[in-house]
Amino acid sequence: MNPTAPDSASPVHAVYAALADPETARQAWLVTPTRSVSFGELRQRIDQVAGWLAARGLKPGDRLVYSMRDEVEVAMLFIALVCNGVTAIHLDPDTGPERARALVDTAEPALLVLDPALQAAWWSAGQPAPQAAVVPWVEPPKGRLMGRLLGRGPQLEGLLAELAAQPPAAPPAALPAEGLAYILFTSGTTSQPKGVAVSHRALFAHLATLQRVYGYTPASRILNTLMLSHADGMIQGPVMAFFARATLHRPMAFEVTRLAALLDTVWQLRITHMVTVPTMLALMLRLGGEQRDAFQGGDFKLLISCGAQLEAELWTGVQAQFKVPLINVYGLTETVVGGVFAGPAADSGPPGSIGRPVDCELRIVDAEGQPVAEGESGELLMRGALLMSGYFRDPAQTAEVMREGWFHTGDIARRDADGFHWIVGRKKNIVIRGGYNIHPEEVTEVLQRHPGVREAVTFGLPDATWGETVAALVVAEGVDREALLRHCQQHLEPRKLPSRLVCVDALPRGRSGKVMLDAARQLLAETEARGPAARPAAAHEADLESRLRRVAGLCFHQRPEALDLQAPPDQVPGWDSLAHIELVVALEAEFGLQLSPREVMALDRLDKALDLVRAKA
Repeated sequence: MNPTAPDSASPVHAVYAALADPETARQAWLVTPTRSVSFGELRQRIDQVAGWLAARGLKPGDRLVYSMRDEVEVAMLFIALVCNGVTAIHLDPDTGPERARALVDTAEPALLVLDPALQAAWWSAGQPAPQAAVVPWVEPPKGRLMGRLLGRGPQLEGLLAELAAQPPAAPPAALPAEGLAYILFTSGTTSQPKGVAVSHRALFAHLATLQRVYGYTPASRILNTLMLSHADGMIQGPVMAFFARATLHRPMAFEVTRLAALLDTVWQLRITHMVTVPTMLALMLRLGGEQRDAFQGGDFKLLISCGAQLEAELWTGVQAQFKVPLINVYGLTETVVGGVFAGPAADSGPPGSIGRPVDCELRIVDAEGQPVAEGESGELLMRGALLMSGYFRDPAQTAEVMREGWFHTGDIARRDADGFHWIVGRKKNIVIRGGYNIHPEEVTEVLQRHPGVREAVTFGLPDATWGETVAALVVAEGVDREALLRHCQQHLEPRKLPSRLVCVDALPRGRSGKVMLDAARQLLAETEARGPAARPAAAHEADLESRLRRVAGLCFHQRPEALDLQAPPDQVPGWDSLAHIELVVALEAEFGLQLSPREVMALDRLDKALDLVRAKA
């Protein structure tokens, strides 16, 4: 889809070949709490996958879909597939069954690699089995995995057994630059999934840009805990470390209760670069005061913010509190991850801006596609080697955004007199919640699937911590809010669940019949203020435990009476980092409290929350 792309080979073989250097082979590529994988071991896995793919009859250009929860294996398989020219399609294991089946049907892979539990959940009784053969991913026995793959140690099963059974082979010495490295399905409706197809050309061109802008070297130690099922997690994590021959650390999942421990690892591991999203920075600013020296160990070079708009106040607040260089990256899944950079130097863009493009071009145009004057607003367009090839098997959607070599981002921007770019609005209907893109139509589609729902509309609302949060208005009969949220839980990933959902008599529509979103936001606020979904006054609900259960139930989308007050977060459905902060905000509003950072991070059971309420209320 990019007529200016050079007709050349992918550089992946040169990157793979560099791993044979003895010093590089000994260096750690990926380090987690349970495993450390060297570049030499990664190269061995690439060779094993080459032999396995040949035995399975897969060749460059074929597609492989996979999903499991072992992050090390997820990252190794992604890179091995890219090196062998097989298009990697990694599905989030939290994907709902109906959407997962739709994505697999759309991808039409030559092979599936799945955790058996996911296969059972996604293709439950009564559902037609997937068309492609399925290789199970079975968790290996405890011990050193690489030794078992080489024929030593306990018996392996599933994919690992197949890898061990086949002789390794070298990956292809040359792959076409326009061959697809991966397809990443972004949020969209089940009926029309949107797969962003990224070529070897785009991937490796942008990796080279990121390496130069961030200053990555083999001595770099990168901290990135973002989800591997999204571009900023995978590409700016394992893939970037592979390309730059740097070391990636994933010491723990990002959780509010472990924020202090995560910041401590920056010092302990001598991290040089940390990849974040604005939500993480907002939580660091509120809760990380005691770790304000985390970046002052002498090794740290750059704090990277990506995935969503970084507001000027948050930007300057983080820099003032942590005394750390910060760079803001603007990009989309369709541009690999970035393309436009601001910071850390003042002349690269002031706080709040997205700065200037690197290795790509920008244009700002009006509704007729004509360039706007300096200072005026219009849609932001991008052009360069970093652009996707298009939306997989969807020429209509591709044609909407790719015109004459320019990608139409859907963001409204302006360029100031100094040549810096600023995002001022959004043309496309999307909610960015904690750096995670959510298409409201997908949530609406799920809500309207409930037999008691006549119609629904979903939209975003501003949120100080998450950037935006998901809200919905529903016209329904014989079903309440809690039942609708439980219905959503069955079909949507946790990050897409509405934080605010209100049942109304009718949706506000204009003369054309279209729902008016500004009026919908106003109706939601008014209904919450007067209806039973609003927080009742303390005089009407004297029992503190009942009030706490109700608040927690709304945050976790659970029945209040079913909550175990002594259960830790990993045993409470719906209690993730996003819900944790929503719980804190809801408790502070319900009981008129102000929780300290220490109290927020120590809040790992609801009975502790009840003790805090009793002590402070």
